[in-house]
Amino acid sequence: MNKYLFRPRILQTILARSESVVVLEAAAGMGKSVVLTDLASHFGVGIHRGREAPATRPDNGPCLWDIPPYVEVGSLPEDFLSGERRLFIAKRPNIRLPGLSRALAYGQAYKADPSLLLATTEEIAEIVGPGHAASLLESSGGWPLLAFNPQASGHGRLAAFLGSEILATMPPAALVDLRIMLDDHRIGGDDQEALLPFARGGGLHVPGIADELASALNVAIEERVGTPADAKAIAEAFIASGYPVQAIEIFQRAGFNDNALRVLVEANGIFLLYFHGPDAFDRVLAGFPRSYALQSEVLVLCLALQALKHGDVSRARRLLADRFGDLANDPEAVFSHRSVFSREFRAFRLLMLIYEDYFFSEELLEICFALVAEFPLDDHLFRGSFYNSVLEFYIRNRRFAQAEEVAQRAMYHYERAKAPMLCFYISLHQALIRLLMGDALAARKHSALAAQSLRELPFDSPNDVRLQALLEACIEYEGGRAEPLARFLSLEIDDFSHGEIWPSLLEFALHYGSQALGDHFSTIAARSFLDRWRVYQVSNKQFQAMIEIREAAVLQNASRWQEAAQRLSAISSRIDRNWVLSAGPELAGLHDRDEIALALAWLRQATYEQPGRERLEELIASIIGNLHLTDRQRMGSEIWLAYIAKRRRDLTRARSILQKTFEDCARLGAIAPLSEERMFLEELIDNQRIGGFLSTSLPVKQIIRKLRDSGRLSSPSGGRNELSRRESKILLMITEGAANKFIANTLGLSEATVKFHLGNVYRKLGCRNRQEAISSARALGIVS
Repeated sequence: MNKYLFRPRILQTILARSESVVVLEAAAGMGKSVVLTDLASHFGVGIHRGREAPATRPDNGPCLWDIPPYVEVGSLPEDFLSGERRLFIAKRPNIRLPGLSRALAYGQAYKADPSLLLATTEEIAEIVGPGHAASLLESSGGWPLLAFNPQASGHGRLAAFLGSEILATMPPAALVDLRIMLDDHRIGGDDQEALLPFARGGGLHVPGIADELASALNVAIEERVGTPADAKAIAEAFIASGYPVQAIEIFQRAGFNDNALRVLVEANGIFLLYFHGPDAFDRVLAGFPRSYALQSEVLVLCLALQALKHGDVSRARRLLADRFGDLANDPEAVFSHRSVFSREFRAFRLLMLIYEDYFFSEELLEICFALVAEFPLDDHLFRGSFYNSVLEFYIRNRRFAQAEEVAQRAMYHYERAKAPMLCFYISLHQALIRLLMGDALAARKHSALAAQSLRELPFDSPNDVRLQALLEACIEYEGGRAEPLARFLSLEIDDFSHGEIWPSLLEFALHYGSQALGDHFSTIAARSFLDRWRVYQVSNKQFQAMIEIREAAVLQNASRWQEAAQRLSAISSRIDRNWVLSAGPELAGLHDRDEIALALAWLRQATYEQPGRERLEELIASIIGNLHLTDRQRMGSEIWLAYIAKRRRDLTRARSILQKTFEDCARLGAIAPLSEERMFLEELIDNQRIGGFLSTSLPVKQIIRKLRDSGRLSSPSGGRNELSRRESKILLMITEGAANKFIANTLGLSEATVKFHLGNVYRKLGCRNRQEAISSARALGIVS
């Protein structure tokens, strides 16, 4: 900074020190050099500027050393530590002066507090007059560079002033350091590497300086990028500081695509997404020219992963075919022993099979397991991703013990790789496994771990936040609280359905979403929900079968059994009604997810239509013995057995089966498997001998109460008009003509929650719409 005034206050403080070496250490613009100039005038000597210490004077007079910024300096000479000669030094905090620490420790040197250099009101008044001194002190924070340059204050002018006075002289590496400090919200203060004197929670505070400095920095960096040498220096500085995304973007803007690609490869290629987030990943890929990107295997795989993350499997397949040929989409060719594809490509193609819901044969799985041996033991990202890919296969085939084992292996590698986003996906899978098994309590533990991993992300990942919200809502639904899931389905499902999806997640969303909408809103809402997914997944036959089976279950739940049978018959599969009803041990041997679900749907249909059918109980017992059945499916099948026993007047067997099933649900903290079978449960529990027996068990009694409190089971009297207090209040308000928005505002609820309660009201009153509910309530005397 220029010398705007003589500052005797500082000079007197420095001259009063007795140490041989006096150091003025402060950041840019604090006036160190100005004070040194004042000292030179006082002593009548010159100022030495350079990286080496000044030579001692023949007359033993004081020496003044102004150390340039951004240089490596020599050691502090012993001649100045004897006490016979004095040395005054001005330097930046990031300049390391060998020997200074020892001199300070032995009392041979003194380092002035940087606050000594801050301007005072009296000093500023000499420049602008007493009337403006206080306001200028406040706006400048006492920073001499601004306090003694009033023309620099004001929006926009400060940025230009910072650029010309400070940033213009900074080398590229220093600009990058400052940019990183700004981005990390750690400007100076207690950081000894500070380039500017701004402290958090005290010290120098300049209002609006961060925004102005950021603006000036952007301009300075943009100007430097125009020079190839500076552009490379800035990019390499970002790399050295651990910021590959910024380095890639600098190289791209300067036209150095090969350098940008090199950094991408060094930053783990496709795994860049998991360490820097989807937005950064998208920006990096957008910065490469399309013609250039299609020539690189790494970039094509990144583009394919980007497509998968956006839910566009067809786009990913097209990218691979365009770059590698049609064989790239033939798993047998990709994973054969004579494969021409790289191990990285094969690892990615294995991952992509998840999104395609491809059926793994045992032979293909064995070949894929050989792939992991091609990667070094410490290649944690690729090894973890291999186990992550295989995990989905085991979940689909209901081999949960193996699924848990490979999940733990994947978690081990991801934790070693310090990849919280990938750890999140494994915890999410583990929670899904537990929910499929009907174990809501264990699912809640894994959900907490997933949430912890999500909190560790240094970037925003909205779709993963939605995944976590859906998981937590479904766990609450299992415990008897339907509102969080109803809210999610009302507010988040559109964004969720357009994002990343894989089979186990889709199965999870389809099941819980359609069940909640069917239970608490309407069959129309549940079918519309499934239709939406049918459109999104039109190209995937496996997903289509999953959706068709789920729609048949929704129709069964709505007592539209004939339509359900028609829907099941339309599904192209060897598992039809005749096959199921004529089967035997074959039911226990089914292993495909969709075939098991289809067989269960037909058995459920038969249980309702022909509970006295010969061999039906034997068929259900056979499929219950299937090792690939989930606990949720097993619980539902056991309820059918109890229903058949009750219809055959074997109440003792019915009670025994129900008690075991209910106690399992209580142990696992899940009631959703029971609520879906309410058309069978209501008849069973309404039977006095069965219901009375069950009520003697406290855990079973609590489960039944949860079912009734959540509106998923009729009242003990069999009536449909016993409303909760909130439902009664909402019913009263709609009879008075209140709209949903008004009710929500009045009761402090969301509109989605109001719709949820209205769905319960309609169901309990046996109504289809608002007007019918009002009429029924008046007829029943619920409202006058």
